[in-house]
Amino acid sequence: MALFSVFTIIRAISLFHITLAYFFLTAPRMIADQNMVYVLGEALRLPHVTSLDKPNDASAFIAVLLAFLGIADLTGASLNEQIAVDYWLSNVPVRLTFLFGLSGYIYLFKDDGVFGSKSLLRRASAGDNVRNSLVFAWAFVETATWFWIFTSLREEKREQMRRMQERLQAEQDRL
Repeated sequence: MALFSVFTIIRAISLFHITLAYFFLTAPRMIADQNMVYVLGEALRLPHVTSLDKPNDASAFIAVLLAFLGIADLTGASLNEQIAVDYWLSNVPVRLTFLFGLSGYIYLFKDDGVFGSKSLLRRASAGDNVRNSLVFAWAFVETATWFWIFTSLREEKREQMRRMQERLQAEQDRL
């Protein structure tokens, strides 16, 4: 038996997304200045976000996306348990693949990373704006949380199958 239900974890991360949306809309600097963002950025030698001093169009767009994600996930967590487990077991691996790929990209292609440019004279690329401490911290926390959800979902599915098998066995024994 898990300490937290898988749907409790999903609801918690959904509320976390909605809370992040609020702060991106009202005070984005507060998110960029968090200790965890700073420590992860320094540990990986990633640049820190400097464009979030005050709310702007980009932070408002991020807020809308996070609010949408949070509300959609709250809706998905409120489905019938059997349907919800199947829904999330198909949804979570896609999220994990994306988030793990994003985290890996930031780590491997940072300026002094394995595949990153080591020279000071290089052309700016489209991915330069993604490789920062805030995006990495978000992707890292999301990856860890969704992996926890994935393992909990697999346990839940196994438990559902066991209960179904017991029910079928009891039905056969009655006949």
